Amino acid sequence: MCTFLAKSFTSRAGLHSLRRCKLPSASFASVVQEPRRDDLHATPARSGTSASGLKPLKLYWKLAKGKLTLWVSLSAMPGYFLALPGFVDPTVAIALFTGSFLTSSSAQTMNQMIEVKRDAKMKRTAMRPLPSGLLTLPEAACFATGSGALGLGILAVGTTAPTAAVAALTMATYAAVYTPMKVRSPYNTHVGAISGSLPTLMGFTAALGTGLAVSPWLPHAMWIFGMQTLWQMPHFYALAWLHRADYLQGGYKMFPLTDATGAETAAMSKPYLAALCALPWAMSACGAASWMLPVGAALPSAYWWHTLQAFEKKPGATTCRHFFLGSLSYLIALLALFTAYARVEKASDDSITNKDSQSSGLEPAWRVKLRSYLLNVCPHEQACKELLHTAWQNGGCPIAKPPL
Repeated sequence: MCTFLAKSFTSRAGLHSLRRCKLPSASFASVVQEPRRDDLHATPARSGTSASGLKPLKLYWKLAKGKLTLWVSLSAMPGYFLALPGFVDPTVAIALFTGSFLTSSSAQTMNQMIEVKRDAKMKRTAMRPLPSGLLTLPEAACFATGSGALGLGILAVGTTAPTAAVAALTMATYAAVYTPMKVRSPYNTHVGAISGSLPTLMGFTAALGTGLAVSPWLPHAMWIFGMQTLWQMPHFYALAWLHRADYLQGGYKMFPLTDATGAETAAMSKPYLAALCALPWAMSACGAASWMLPVGAALPSAYWWHTLQAFEKKPGATTCRHFFLGSLSYLIALLALFTAYARVEKASDDSITNKDSQSSGLEPAWRVKLRSYLLNVCPHEQACKELLHTAWQNGGCPIAKPPL
């Protein structure tokens, strides 16, 4: 299986074309040296990369794009903690995180297998394990196959079958649709944004399974999916503009690559930021979250908008990098705030016979009781109820809820 997968990513010239790929300049060639024939076919241990065996682990971490994969795994967790109808099951939570990490590692590895020749032409990617020759295509194929199969198995057995299905869909769209599209159309970013947001649904399916389709948590799942999809557009526009020379060298097609000044990139990003600033307010207005969601989101939104304005006024590597880092702080804050403040809308009084009937299937009783006990310590929600007439909604502090 590993051999078949490796061959599918290798042309008739095979590794010879990779070894003979010409570097764009002499200065670049002095930094990134062409791998030797024996290096390409040797394992990292035989080629002298490490005597202790620690180096190969680092190579596979890079092959999996470990930092990015960690973000993917973390994005799957909020939905589970939010929609879980009972106490947290540590085995399910661990299975969700581990399975997400392994399947993402597989997708990232297949991405690098497809792009190995282009990576060799780019300064920022030339020293990745495959183009540098520190790992071979068969080794990468085995890693992609093993991590993907193991990750899907863990998700199917440790969580739910729909969770494994979402993970499989993520892998397929990322490796088979988004990756080839990167050299064909600048709209690849839009496709990649959808693929990169699918893991946010995995937490909800891990908690509810197929029941998510008829659950009151479905709008919340769609909200976080939409939020992260919109977020990825300015995030990757900034990254593409920062490394536009490299991406052009690799033959990629992205809208910011033809923007010499940065003004177009800032203009393209602005509508997405405006929508992202409005989303928390819309969610609270619909009764799907406490008003503390937009209140808490105001600071990261304002900071990210400030970095965009700085980039717009004075385009450059420094301001664009600040804009890029601002997107990361925004996402971290919104995922945390969403987990804390998102709520299901309160049912009508006629349909409620007791407290347990409302909490069953929606939220665990311990969370409902704790919020009810600490309701009066939240002046913000009380003020919103009085001033904005929102007593009808089921909002509140992350640990407070109006009594029935």
